[in-house]
Amino acid sequence: MSKIKIYLPLMVLGTAFWGISFPISKEAFETVSPYTFMFYRFFIAALALSLIFYKQVLKLDRSTVRKGLISGILLFMGISWQTVGLKYTSSSNASFIAGIEVVLIPLFAFLFMKKAIQPKMWAACILALVGLYTIAMSSGFSNFRVGDLFVFIGSLFYSAYVLYVGKVSTIDTSSESALDARPFVIVQLFTCAVLGGALALVTQGASAIVIPLSIDIWTALLFVGILSTAYMYCIQNIAQKYIEPEKIALTYLCEPIFATVFAYFLLNEGITSKTVIGGSLILLSMFISEVNISRYYKRIRDFILLINIKD
Repeated sequence: MSKIKIYLPLMVLGTAFWGISFPISKEAFETVSPYTFMFYRFFIAALALSLIFYKQVLKLDRSTVRKGLISGILLFMGISWQTVGLKYTSSSNASFIAGIEVVLIPLFAFLFMKKAIQPKMWAACILALVGLYTIAMSSGFSNFRVGDLFVFIGSLFYSAYVLYVGKVSTIDTSSESALDARPFVIVQLFTCAVLGGALALVTQGASAIVIPLSIDIWTALLFVGILSTAYMYCIQNIAQKYIEPEKIALTYLCEPIFATVFAYFLLNEGITSKTVIGGSLILLSMFISEVNISRYYKRIRDFILLINIKD
C-alpha cells in the first residue's frame, strides 16, 4: 500500500484532534493564560514522545538538533503570532486568515524553492480557500482588524515551517544521513516549550508557569498535549517524507470541519448551510488533489468513443 494512503488518513485524524481541542480548551483559557497553556502543551507533547522514542533520542546528533531547533522556532512563531492575533480579532477572521496557508505554501514553494506545482493542486488549494471563506462567513466574518495582521504573520511562519520540514525530510530512508523524524520532532516540541515558558515568564512573571491544580485544565492539557500536539506533529513530520507540503496544507483545512461538528455536539452550536457548503468544497479540493484527473478523463473519453463505435 502507498505510504500516502496510510499517512493521509492519519493526518486527517490529527485534524479531528485539533478540531475537538477547541471546545475542550475553551474553558481552560479562562483560568490559564494562552502562553502558559502553550508551555504545558508542548512540554507534555515532547515528554510523551521522548518516553515512547527514548532509544532514538539517545542517538541524537548535532544535525538533527540544529534542524529541530530551526523548525521549532518557525513552528512556535507561527502558533504564538496566531495566538496573539486571536486577542484582537474574531475567531472566524482568524480561522480564515490562518487557512491562507493552503495557498501560501505552494506559492512559496514555487517562488523560493523553484518547485513546479501541478495545475490541479492550484485549483484544489483555491477551491479549499473558497470553502474556508464560506465557513468563516457562516461564523460572522467581519472587517479586517489589527489582530488579522498578527494572524497573517503567523501564517507566514507556519508556511515556512511546513516547507522547511518538507525540505529536510527525505524519502531515502535507507541512507545513513536520512533524517529520523522522531527525535527531530521531539527537539521541535521541546524548543516550543522553552520559548512558550520564556514568553509566559516575560509577560506574566514566575506565577505564569505555576502547575495548574484544576482537573479540567489538566484534562484539556493532556488531550491537547498528547493527541493534538504529540500525535499530530509526529505524524506530520513522518508524513512529509512522502506527501508534498501543499497536500499537507490541504489536510489542515479539515480542522474547521471537525471543529464545527464537535462544537455542535459539545457546545450546542448550530451548523448552517454555509458551513455544509464550505466543508463540502474543502473535501472536494482534497479529492481533486489526490485523483488522477487525466487518467479519468481518458477513461471517460474511451468509454464515449466505445459507445459511438457500437452505435
